[in-house]
Amino acid sequence: MRAAATSAAVALSLALAGAAGAQTYVPFTDPLPSATASTAEYQSGYNDMCREGETDTYQCVTDTIVEMDNRYAALHETCDHRGLFALSYLRTTEEYQRASLEPGFFQDPEFVNHEDAIFAQLYFDAYDRWEAGERSPARVPRAWQVAFQAAEDRSVSTLGDVMLGISAHINRDLPYTLATIALNDPETGASRKPDHDRVNKFLARVPGPLFAEIGEKWDPSYQGRDSTLPVSTLAGLPPIQLWREMAWRWAERLVEARTASERRNVEQGIEEYAHQAALTIERATRLGPGEDTSARDAYCLANR
Repeated sequence: MRAAATSAAVALSLALAGAAGAQTYVPFTDPLPSATASTAEYQSGYNDMCREGETDTYQCVTDTIVEMDNRYAALHETCDHRGLFALSYLRTTEEYQRASLEPGFFQDPEFVNHEDAIFAQLYFDAYDRWEAGERSPARVPRAWQVAFQAAEDRSVSTLGDVMLGISAHINRDLPYTLATIALNDPETGASRKPDHDRVNKFLARVPGPLFAEIGEKWDPSYQGRDSTLPVSTLAGLPPIQLWREMAWRWAERLVEARTASERRNVEQGIEEYAHQAALTIERATRLGPGEDTSARDAYCLANR
């Protein structure tokens, strides 16, 4: 039942995005309030990364971008399909940095810098463990396994490679990140959801330049949608907003869990939800009989 509901939700998200158009941004999740007053932190092992008062949180963002840039450069050099998400995430984080320095964009930018560092590290760790051959679900989440395996097999479209990474990072990693940093300010009790929703606004700035760069460096036919999946990638666009809203709701359940058993149940729900989303995208973007990525790979190699 849970798997069917997840697949239906993902399908609805994709259909909405296809109808919305590539550059449409409507902040339709902003009015939805947080449903928890908890100031608890989910103990993930990442809690002390880039904390305000203990480090220069703005430098953390710069350091994260440098790390992303280095990782992306290595992937692009060999036209490894994992580079498509790596590029998308790099450009998104660069846009986040600009927003964080824009006066008044976020209520508490240093707090969001803390979130940014944890969020990126979850991706780095999943990637590094996959590279090291540690491919059990306990080491690499199943949603990431689907994304990495599809890239390794070169079995999905350009859009599939992009969307599988985005889906795994939002649907799987973001709930843990949000719960780790606490959904409400421990001193004032104020909800941090307004800053969470503001992320959708800067995300809407990313697709145009990103689509052009992917077309220039990876696949000249790429325009953010393709024949296998008529859906815009990235953004404050409908599927991403819905996924980010769901991530907040999963995080609420994590911080409200009172026992280890309750937390395990929520964690299992997050993993299954993200895995089913990945499977839905993989099926929708899988190359058909007689199709391969040789043309786009040759183009990439010629335009490194």
